[in-house]
Amino acid sequence: MQNHPSWSPVRIAVSFILIIILSSLLFSVIGLLIATFYYGGLSDAGALRWLQVTNSIGVFLVPPLVLMKWSGSTPSEFLGIRRVSLNATQLASLILIIAGAFFTIDTLAYVNMEFLPDTQWVKDLKAQEASVRLALEILLSDMVPMTLLANAIIMVVVPAVGEELFFRGAVQGLLGRKFSYHVAIAISALFFALGHMQPLSVLPILFMGVLFGYLRHWTGSIWIPIALHLINNAAALASAYLNEGKLHTESTMAGTMWSYFGPILVLVGLYGVYHNRKP
Repeated sequence: MQNHPSWSPVRIAVSFILIIILSSLLFSVIGLLIATFYYGGLSDAGALRWLQVTNSIGVFLVPPLVLMKWSGSTPSEFLGIRRVSLNATQLASLILIIAGAFFTIDTLAYVNMEFLPDTQWVKDLKAQEASVRLALEILLSDMVPMTLLANAIIMVVVPAVGEELFFRGAVQGLLGRKFSYHVAIAISALFFALGHMQPLSVLPILFMGVLFGYLRHWTGSIWIPIALHLINNAAALASAYLNEGKLHTESTMAGTMWSYFGPILVLVGLYGVYHNRKP
């Protein structure tokens, strides 16, 4: 990343935090105004959709783009916005990763829930996630074609693009200037998991963050993790659509042979990507 000549890494990091705060406040106000004046409150599904999209834009999409401009970097250098060129081996490896990731995520979700202690703070976390899930189910209500299209944009496309530009583009890029790429990937993945504010799902989200981080680094392009993020979000939306708007929260494969086969597919796929990585 080519920085502004007078800016230190600390100044860039502080500037990035300030951008996040200002941008999130601005777009939150915009979302609240739309929800109040056009929908009369925050309980309407349409109002929640506007809040979701304005918050995503304000927190995840605008800050990396502003920082890219302020740091003096080109998009390809800073955020990894560059054309993807995959050979047959890389494409096959990515297909293995996609297939294996679904099983691995399912198993990690089961492990995440199964080994939590039966304490009050865990019960509080479950109540917190239940409220988040309720808000999502309001968004998923009345799944007619137009609603499905709106949800696809708000819950699939916007988060995938925004979160990847933020975590794998800006955060991983900034950390990569001071640490090894392994450390940068690990820390940005941890931020990714904590940023979702779903502590009962932290293991599968952390896994996705690490997976996307290595794919971003080894392929040299942000479009690969964006594509996998899109696929994951689209699969969750399709599952909810087929389940009459209800989110699927229980593991269906943990303990089966697929729960062991999934991580193997992911590792084989990563091996293929690594040995065909960009110089």
